[in-house]
Amino acid sequence: MAAASLLALLVSIIAVFAAYRLYATYTLRLTAQQHGCQPAPSYKHKDPVFGLDIFLRTGDAFSKNEFLVELQRRFDTYGHTFESLNFGSISISTIHPENIRTVFSKDAADWGIQPLRLHHMSPFCGTGFITTDGLDWKLSHDLLKPGFHRSIISDFAPLEEHLQILLKQIPKDGSKFDLQPYLLRLYLDLNTLFLFGEPIGMLSDTPPAHATGFLDAFQAGFNGCGMRIALGPLSFLVPKGSWLKACDKVHKFADIYVDRAIEYRNKINSGEDTEDETKRRTLLFTMAQATADRTVLRSQIVQAMMAATETTASLISHVIRNLASHPTIADQVRAEILALSDKPLEFDQLPRIKSLQRVITETLRLYPVFPQMNRVALKDTILPAGGGPDGTAPVFAPTGTLFNTSFAALHRDPKYWGPDADEFRPSRWENDYSPPPFTFMPFGAGPRQCLGQHKATAEASYIISRILQEFSVIKFEDDKPYQAQVALTAKSAHGCPVSLTPATR
Repeated sequence: MAAASLLALLVSIIAVFAAYRLYATYTLRLTAQQHGCQPAPSYKHKDPVFGLDIFLRTGDAFSKNEFLVELQRRFDTYGHTFESLNFGSISISTIHPENIRTVFSKDAADWGIQPLRLHHMSPFCGTGFITTDGLDWKLSHDLLKPGFHRSIISDFAPLEEHLQILLKQIPKDGSKFDLQPYLLRLYLDLNTLFLFGEPIGMLSDTPPAHATGFLDAFQAGFNGCGMRIALGPLSFLVPKGSWLKACDKVHKFADIYVDRAIEYRNKINSGEDTEDETKRRTLLFTMAQATADRTVLRSQIVQAMMAATETTASLISHVIRNLASHPTIADQVRAEILALSDKPLEFDQLPRIKSLQRVITETLRLYPVFPQMNRVALKDTILPAGGGPDGTAPVFAPTGTLFNTSFAALHRDPKYWGPDADEFRPSRWENDYSPPPFTFMPFGAGPRQCLGQHKATAEASYIISRILQEFSVIKFEDDKPYQAQVALTAKSAHGCPVSLTPATR
């Protein structure tokens, strides 16, 4: 009897929600028409009430490392802009440049991320540039920005020091190995050095005592945020106990360095100490010059680590994969580097190696570090394209509409990149080619464009140039089709299998 009552209640709830959906859809259409808008093509849902089918299909694609393929398939099927359901709410997916311009630049204030992220992520990383909009976001952005000044990111001494450790560890006898895990460990050290002022010791296997268990806790905390965002209104189903313990572990690790930064700030301000060059290059110590708020500093630095996780390492891994798969191009790049010097290059020399810059740019086109991006409408607003039979009419986006875009699909659109859009062809960037606006966005665009983009590309240029100086041949050692493993960023699911032939001096 109780089971029958429960079933009846569930059916009633679904019926009420379905009726509400019909009413909301009707009123939405009326409002859209008043603004001269027309609906975009609709995803053909098996569940027309909540859209759980697309949620399950997306989850399956993630588990098989086919998420980007699935996104491309949807755009191939429905066109550059289409609507779908996200747990019963409206979601608009688009790779139309004018829609992207509107959301990321022209009407950026109408769109945000706080309703999507803050509630689900704040137990892990607090309030900061990844989780907030408006004034809170600007305060975070202004706090972080000085840490990416050219005078700080142009110092390659820490890179060279840690690269030497990596070079001593990798095989040099022509045997096959996966370079990607070495690069990921390299950047765990470099990122923690830049963020906290101390490397975590992954390459040297000498982590500080207080770092025991930190990386596992950080990954668990990070993954927990992603799972809760993905589940949306169903996030309450995920147990919190172990996740909150992981969050607490990360906070205690970060607080050690926050306290050091505040102590250093106080000494500088009281005249007890002179400015230390290493600390000046550390993001946390730079931020501590502007605020001594312990919670603010912890939130910003944890969010900065989230944004830095695997980004530059993944870019370098993809570039090496491309060079190893295209030996003629690799030889051209190596020759241009050696024509400049066989010694480590300076920050200002790297942009002069045009072939290397074209390879990095083409890699970012085909394998963007951030392959997708979301926003949510903070108010009733309008997208300029995607509606009507020919996709040229504006589309109405009511408050709460989820906006999805795929830079991976945008960067491979034949309309902008030609029939060889899927091919690795660095020569397309010759003569300082500039693609149409908002068709190439490896680091986003508008006010929220990635602060670390110049740091990432400069460091990638340096490390790749050093590898090409050290090795005359980089041979690709894999025949599996490429698959992207996607989290916040994207890396190769099959790593970077290569063999190396050392250069003769």
